[in-house]
Order: sequence, then C-alpha cells, then structure tokens
Amino acid sequence: MADFGFIPNLTASGNIAPFRFVEINTGTAFTGQQANAASDNILGVTDGSVRRFDSTWNAIAGDQISLQPTNTVQVELGTGGCSIGSLLTSDADGKAVAGTSTQVCYYIALEAGSAGEIVRAFRIGTRIV
Repeated sequence: MADFGFIPNLTASGNIAPFRFVEINTGTAFTGQQANAASDNILGVTDGSVRRFDSTWNAIAGDQISLQPTNTVQVELGTGGCSIGSLLTSDADGKAVAGTSTQVCYYIALEAGSAGEIVRAFRIGTRIV
C-alpha cells in the first residue's frame, strides 16, 4: 500500500527552532532532533510556528514537531548563504548551507539568499555534491 504524503508524527528530543532541518533520533522510534551536522540524515524541515506565544522554539523535548508537509519548504540559511541551484545540507545549528565536496545533500535551493534569511528549497532525495 502506498503511503504518499505521509508526514511522520515525531516527538522532539531537544529544542528545535522554526525553519530548521530535522533528523531522526536513531535511539528512539518516532523521535526527532534539530540537525547539527552535514552528515545527518535529514527527515524534514520545521514550519514557522512556535510552541507558545512567548517562545522562539518550534518544539522542545517532549513536544510534537511541526514539519512542513510538502517537498517545497522554507529553510533558514546559515553562514555563507546560497545561490539558486545550490545543493543544501545542514550546519551545526540545523540551518541550510551549500554542500561541499562528498557531502550528501537532500534539498536544492530555489532562490538565493544570505545567512539568516529564509529561502525556498525543494527536496531532491539524496545527492552527493
């Protein structure tokens, strides 16, 4: 049976900011965490929501993670920004950065931007730069 459009219902194992890459926590089923390295297996990107009106986090430990439901996402850029067509991977803060030689990337930038900006990207599966 096909499962197209399935968005995993993940519980956060730590603090996750909006518009950041999320990786699966391999220690506990259906648990995710903010990505923190280019080598992480990216599962999705958090949406722009925050957990409460007085919070800056999308989720904290124990909360449900709100992932963007489509292959076209908005993601915050890290140091260096990106160009249109850059293959994107995660930095230490879960922000998108242009991948370098031999890194596995999961998204391609649909627009250019500078560090701290939010740009659109499209999920391409996996590709090595």
